[in-house]
Amino acid sequence: MKNILLSLMVIFIGLGTPTKAQTESNLKLTLAEAQQYALENSYSVKASEYDLQVARKKVWETIADGLPQIDASLDYNNNLNLSVSLLPSEFFGGTPGTYTPIKFGQRYTSSASLSVGQKIFDGSYIVGTMAAKVFVQLSHNQKEKSEIEIKNTVSQAYFTVLVAEENYKTIQENLEINQKLLTETDAYHQNGFREELDVDQIRLMLNTSKNQLADAKRAIQTSLIILKFGLGIEIDGKIELTNSLEELVDPIRTESPVISNFNMSDHIDFRIIETQLKAQELIIKNEKAAYLPTISAFYNYGKNTSSDYTNVFKSDVPWFKSSVLGFQLKMPIFSAGQKRSRIKQEKINFMKLENQQEMTQQNLKMDVTLSFTNLLNAQEKYENDIEGLKIAKRIFDRTQIKFKEGISTSTELSENEKQYLDSHSAYINSTLSLLNSKIAFEKALGKL
Repeated sequence: MKNILLSLMVIFIGLGTPTKAQTESNLKLTLAEAQQYALENSYSVKASEYDLQVARKKVWETIADGLPQIDASLDYNNNLNLSVSLLPSEFFGGTPGTYTPIKFGQRYTSSASLSVGQKIFDGSYIVGTMAAKVFVQLSHNQKEKSEIEIKNTVSQAYFTVLVAEENYKTIQENLEINQKLLTETDAYHQNGFREELDVDQIRLMLNTSKNQLADAKRAIQTSLIILKFGLGIEIDGKIELTNSLEELVDPIRTESPVISNFNMSDHIDFRIIETQLKAQELIIKNEKAAYLPTISAFYNYGKNTSSDYTNVFKSDVPWFKSSVLGFQLKMPIFSAGQKRSRIKQEKINFMKLENQQEMTQQNLKMDVTLSFTNLLNAQEKYENDIEGLKIAKRIFDRTQIKFKEGISTSTELSENEKQYLDSHSAYINSTLSLLNSKIAFEKALGKL
């Protein structure tokens, strides 16, 4: 039971938050359908989809930077106090050596202009368009990784519900047995054929079964809530799991897993690091492009006027045209080693990514090997535990018969019941471990 609750906590953290609550009258889902449902409603997958959309828009933003850029401006000024200049008074027939204040300009001025710019050559722009497409690929990879993670966590939640229900069923059957046994033992005691100690021992077993049943019921409720939360279903909504535990376990029992078909390029983690390396190569090219010249063309057209009238748009107010067409060449000459330093930094970052790629390769190989071993161990342990459960059940059943016949004691019956329940707990845990090991192996192979 503790292992089931621990699994629930891990799954709850992995599921994250659903995008919205959805009300379903009665949702019936197989494991595959539950995974697909989560892909359409999971918060993490939705977020990665938004990132992918932003990345696609980023491509056009980068492309648009190299297309003609057109700007227009219009300004209107009310010169409340015109600037004053002092001119020699003798210019106006005044006294030499003195100055006369003169205001230049008119109170109202206005201008309108239109400017067009076009890049002709810019190395950074060329690299930028390439990098934008790589950024889209990286966002797509991250979305795929999010989908794999949500399928993994939903699978674990689905398994936990089925295992919790199986555990509840067994404990309920055992409680019914103890209830019947207590009734029979108490009747024998009332007729002097059993000691009071036997009645108390059976009653204690019954109370323990009731507590275990209550815990098992809470485990089912908790696991269902976590599964519905991950699927994006209203907590009070109804859900039915149509796959049985046997349908999921039996194929794994007869399976002979192999790792010879492992292709590293199929794994999303490897593809992500490859995309990051491509992006870093483009970053280096972009830094090198800073050494290249940039060429652009521009055209400006404008009109301006000035008047003592508030309305400068009168027909009798003259507007004066101006226009210019030109080209601009910028050539970097000296940056005191700044550009060279940036290039070296990005080359070091590239080497870091290469090191990370090698580490990723080794991690993936290790994960495949370990998950393969874990799956084999889980298969073997499951077979041992299910056989142990059958043996413990036979012993417990025989002890019940012997107890009813007065051959066995209540203490021996209690010990054999505990042995049976311990075996059942081991079987439950090994079942959950087998299912999770299978999912982990598929994930390690990049097949989930």
